[in-house]
Amino acid sequence: MVASESYLPNDCWECVFKFLDNGNYNNNYLKPLSLVSKQFLSITNSLRSTLAIFERNPTILFHRFSNVTCLDLKFYSSDLDILLHEISRFPLKLTSLKLFNGRTIPASGLRAFSQNITTLTSLKCYRFDSLRSSDLFLISDCFPLLEELDLGLGKPAQFNNDQCLFHLFKNCKLLKEAKISNCILVGSNALIDFGVRPQLKSLELDCCSWLRDERIIMFASFFPNLQRLDLSNCNGISDEGICRVLRRCCKIRYLNLASCSRVKLHRMNFEFPTLEVLNLSYTKVDDITLYVISKCCRGLLKLLLEDCYYVTEKGVKLVVKNCTQLREINFEYCRNVKSSVVESTSPSLKKLTDQVLDMKLV
Repeated sequence: MVASESYLPNDCWECVFKFLDNGNYNNNYLKPLSLVSKQFLSITNSLRSTLAIFERNPTILFHRFSNVTCLDLKFYSSDLDILLHEISRFPLKLTSLKLFNGRTIPASGLRAFSQNITTLTSLKCYRFDSLRSSDLFLISDCFPLLEELDLGLGKPAQFNNDQCLFHLFKNCKLLKEAKISNCILVGSNALIDFGVRPQLKSLELDCCSWLRDERIIMFASFFPNLQRLDLSNCNGISDEGICRVLRRCCKIRYLNLASCSRVKLHRMNFEFPTLEVLNLSYTKVDDITLYVISKCCRGLLKLLLEDCYYVTEKGVKLVVKNCTQLREINFEYCRNVKSSVVESTSPSLKKLTDQVLDMKLV
């Protein structure tokens, strides 16, 4: 094959290689092909869309992989500001950037990066020790085309008020998925009215202790097409707030209320057939909650009740009986429920323990 492959032009080989791709996000299929010949090496270099950087000097890499669209820096341990300044000098059309494990957000580097690379639609910053209001303003102003933003922080972030959050949603009009976890609000709220944002499908505000019912109700009015909502570890919200959110956001399919100590869903008195995944682990829900779920959420596919001490076999039987589409349930560490109760009620039902729940937004 090495001696005869060159009779086909590069564009034909590109079609063949793309056919072999089969949705491989990490481009792992390209490595063995690149070893066949110099021609194949050149072709695979041009096809690589994802690049992870470990070393300090990326110059050679960007000359070699000029068509990269996804840049992964989570394994890079040196100065991110310097690296982002260097990257900004290349005519790249990046759409995705991943940063990981720094003391502060690399503001200077991101500013330089955004001036020359204007195509970014996804930004993920994991395990940074600090996030300030000014960082959110910077991200909002530098990357207005963002469709996905993930700020999974290692330590709690402190915001002077929620103006930076509203500025983010106001300026990034294409945002579909937003995750801003583990933040603390200091000072007074600063409400900004920016109208409805129907394109936002996923909102994750877990571990945000400042959230109250009035805020999540307001978010629901701004984002009526939410399909995924994560408010886990938000102890300032109650049944009233959650019920009003569900009435306004009738397309929610995934709802995470784990460790929300004030939530029991006792006030829910309306049907919510679109809900597919419900996480109530580490809460004070009881059999009344399960009765409500069995009446109002009959389209449920997955239910998580881990470490819910007040749930008994009676409540579990009600859910299993009435939620006929239920496929997976987790009642691990529920001391008043035995696994045999599910097996006897619905033998085909799968007991979920440590699996990661996910869903595709449409």
